[in-house]
Amino acid sequence: MADNAHSLSNAEIADRLASLAQLLSAQRENPYKVKAYQRAAAKIRTLSESIDELVREEMDLTSYAGIGEAISGAIQEIVRTGMLGELEKLRSQAPPELASLGDYPRLDPKRVLRVYKKLGISSSDALREKLENGELEKSVGVRTAQHIRQGLTETHAILLYKAHDLRNAVEAFLLNRCGVRAVDAVGDYRRCVEIVEELAFIVDVEDFAALVAKLQRYGGRTPLLSANKNTAVYALSSGIRLRIDRATKENWGLSLIRCTGSKTHLHKLASVTGALESLPSKGPFPTENHLYREFGLSFIAPELREGQDEVTLAAQDALPVLVTPKDICGDLHAHSTSSDGAHSLEQMAAAARDYRYEYLGIRDHSQSLKIARGVSVKDLWNQIRCIDKLNSRLNGIRVLKSAEVDILADGALDYPDDLLRELDYTVCSVHSRFALGRTQQTERILRAMDNRYFHILGHATGRLLLKRPGYDIDIERIILHAKRNGCFFEINSSPDRLDLSAENARLADKAGVKIAISTDAHSVGEFATVRYGIEQARRAGLEKTSVLNCMPLDAILRLFKR
Repeated sequence: MADNAHSLSNAEIADRLASLAQLLSAQRENPYKVKAYQRAAAKIRTLSESIDELVREEMDLTSYAGIGEAISGAIQEIVRTGMLGELEKLRSQAPPELASLGDYPRLDPKRVLRVYKKLGISSSDALREKLENGELEKSVGVRTAQHIRQGLTETHAILLYKAHDLRNAVEAFLLNRCGVRAVDAVGDYRRCVEIVEELAFIVDVEDFAALVAKLQRYGGRTPLLSANKNTAVYALSSGIRLRIDRATKENWGLSLIRCTGSKTHLHKLASVTGALESLPSKGPFPTENHLYREFGLSFIAPELREGQDEVTLAAQDALPVLVTPKDICGDLHAHSTSSDGAHSLEQMAAAARDYRYEYLGIRDHSQSLKIARGVSVKDLWNQIRCIDKLNSRLNGIRVLKSAEVDILADGALDYPDDLLRELDYTVCSVHSRFALGRTQQTERILRAMDNRYFHILGHATGRLLLKRPGYDIDIERIILHAKRNGCFFEINSSPDRLDLSAENARLADKAGVKIAISTDAHSVGEFATVRYGIEQARRAGLEKTSVLNCMPLDAILRLFKR
């Protein structure tokens, strides 16, 4: 057994599992095995318990989701010997250029080795140089370059939806192991910002110094970056910072406000309340409502505290009544087994009905998107007939006939007009030629919108958060064209997309263009992701009157008739 003085942190254990997954992938090992090690590594990074201590105490690691017998055995070997035999064996057999990628476990080794061969290089340093001088993108394309940039960059952020388990784990650790009397998540997380760089909490605790010491044992070992009598900042193994601020019961509401709002929001708020640091003398403010009422403001939802016009509107009692889950009448973007979905039309409809939706739009991919098993013209005609038959026997929900129609490079739509005419509506999206320049990409979308059967622009910028920035478009010009042509946008609720951004959704709303909140569900379980789209819509200040699928069935069908 290894000495306790040399115990491993969860991050160190996770790094070894991720490195093994990388080398297994390069050996063309079973992809399910590769993904299992990747998922286990990600899970371990979120755990508050020390995996090292659990192994020493002979606890059953398979009780944790994603850790089976084989991975449990690998973890025990890592803890007890400090090594993983399978990993060391693969490293010894791998060529130097592959073995060196172990420092960057997020890189796909097969893709990188192809790049090495094409560019005649053999090291991560040379790869970085080619990336920075632009040669990499020119040689292998935008997507591969983006993957490599992401893989070579040290992570200092995670997506909002991936922060939920982490938030729960830290909160439980604070309550159960650190003796705090109360705790609330604040900061970017509470404002539902898509990308979280710092997970922040306020705590009510008697001995803050003792809390600071105990938190360093989170996840086996979590480095303390800085601390004073009321604040501590740590480096979490997930790659983001953890911030803890001390608060009192008497001024809990004041602390929630100070630690939730963006810097711009707090600056604007201070113009009404005076310096926030001086407010304790004017309190107490045990709740946020106590403070808002004291200064003649209506309650500002956390999602709005970004420094737009929310403080002015709060002073006028004119804040928007933000959209909520109960306002959603249906989902306008879901896929079935006809293209790349996991469930049938009937299964998707039944799941949507369980959400008490009035309608569900099935929009499978169009024929040009081969990678997603795009639906041919003939098969879409068949699907239309299948949906008509399905609706004749369904109760409580209507399946709408739609398609996610590719916008081709010249702005044409991927189906003929006589077929598009038979659909209840269309969602039209860009899935190719991302590297077109800003003017070309914008003109492509504008030309597509000129088709009378174009209804909703899907995931308008094509971004994937922390993976690719999306293609460059003149969003204001596209919004104006959509307004003139009676077209709409969507907020794609997929937590890796959340496209439109809150900023772009706000622009569209101000122009009077309605926006759908759509899940892009490829399985029945993905209907739950609507929460992320709703959060994004709330950050944009959208009321239900601005949201396309808050309309009842008859009204939305009338609107689609251009």
